[in-house]
Amino acid sequence: MNMSIFTDLVEDNPWWRDPSLIGRDMKIVDLDGSVVNWKPRIAQTFNFSKDLMYSLRGPRQVGKTTLVKIQIKQKLDEGISPHNIMYYAFDVDTSPRDLVNVIKTYLDNTERLRKGRRCYIFLDEVSAVKDWQRGIKRLWDQGRLENCTVVATGSNTIDIKMSSERLPGRRGSSNDTLDKIMLPMKFSEFVAAIGGDIKDLLERYDLTVSGMRHMHFKSILDLNLDLGIEYLRPHIPKLNRYLMYYLQTGGTPRVINEYLGSGLVKENTFKTYLDAILGDLQSLNKNQNTFRRLIRSIIKAVGNTSSWKSLQKNTDIGSSDTVASYVDTLQNMFILSVFYQYSTESKRGLFQKNKKIHFHDPFYFHVLNGWVGGDRPSFDIATSYLDDDTNQGTLVEGVVANHLIRLAFSISSKKQNFEYSDILYYWRYGKDKEVDFVYNDGDGTEVPIEVKFQNRITSRDLDGLINFKRNTGQRNAILLSKDKLSLENEYVAIPVSLFLLLV
Repeated sequence: MNMSIFTDLVEDNPWWRDPSLIGRDMKIVDLDGSVVNWKPRIAQTFNFSKDLMYSLRGPRQVGKTTLVKIQIKQKLDEGISPHNIMYYAFDVDTSPRDLVNVIKTYLDNTERLRKGRRCYIFLDEVSAVKDWQRGIKRLWDQGRLENCTVVATGSNTIDIKMSSERLPGRRGSSNDTLDKIMLPMKFSEFVAAIGGDIKDLLERYDLTVSGMRHMHFKSILDLNLDLGIEYLRPHIPKLNRYLMYYLQTGGTPRVINEYLGSGLVKENTFKTYLDAILGDLQSLNKNQNTFRRLIRSIIKAVGNTSSWKSLQKNTDIGSSDTVASYVDTLQNMFILSVFYQYSTESKRGLFQKNKKIHFHDPFYFHVLNGWVGGDRPSFDIATSYLDDDTNQGTLVEGVVANHLIRLAFSISSKKQNFEYSDILYYWRYGKDKEVDFVYNDGDGTEVPIEVKFQNRITSRDLDGLINFKRNTGQRNAILLSKDKLSLENEYVAIPVSLFLLLV
């Protein structure tokens, strides 16, 4: 027996000594003491009854370790034997052989205590182990992972994705995707976490259930407003107030707790998230100075059409290929999303045309804007930015973009090979006119979506939707407003804050 490894295991798994000690875990303690007690919906998508190897990836500091500790606590609360649950946190000095030794040490020393029952293995920050998938492959081929469900987490999202793809046939069989992505909480989760009365309404009308939300969304696509949506009409002012909070904090629990608790976000918190982004870029051999120059250019262009060349021209970066490479990396890190121009003829994206770039989460925007925006505190820069109505609209459009991507993934029957660029686009017509989004699921649904986060809607604001309908013969269109909720002849108008609850 490797006593050093076993000592580490005993330290990482205090519930082996006493199941109640999970309640003293710092992640659980912090969660219980939080203003926002977030239980991510993604937790419901794991099947712990089969021999499966899940990967769980996502941005740093989003709460992956907390989710794992929640799952461990749930297993213990269900009466699972403590010795059938193993957690281990890896560091950068670990090799694939070390990973194998950790799991073998656990399995060998708990064999009698586990009594032949299923075990649950949680490998935290496994992306710190170079070529970690080689260790999993060896254990799988040796049959050591029989009757085990494995969850491997990592903040290096590109490594986790690529390494998982190198395990064909060694992850078990599931109809659902084994590659889980944990992102900051959606607006609906945010509202459910902080708005007690609205949370009750969401539960009453089953809006916490994805199938019901999909049903409401499809109803809107058919130019209908379900009664459940009408019941939420009186709450639009409060939802809009929550949306303004969300534009400040995004969906990251630590940031939300700070903001709701004190009315501000500390500079140290901004630095923590910035350092995480810069650290990941460094591990991917990206230059910090090049990245900083590019981010300045992207922030100026966000929400508008641009090309790799135009982004390059505003910097001294030597090649537009470098710009494309950095943006691709930032997409894989779930910081940026890129939308391509839609062709109403081919029903596909025009990948050589200009693109539209959005930030996935408002707080990532504020972190990077604070970094390049001058010497003032980052929170002051963020607050000043949001004082401008146009800037509010820009970030709202980014939130809608992120939520449409997540909706498309949720609805997709091909999650294993999901690409949002095959479903979501923007549309350009005339010389310089656009529709913010086009949703085309490839199965007959082709709908334009325009975001107008403003108090007054004019006929000119509808030009894009009407032109798209005439160009394609489609009957449905969606206008996302600030507070207008109505069913018109040509379109459905629904407040952004209410729409976000449904996706």
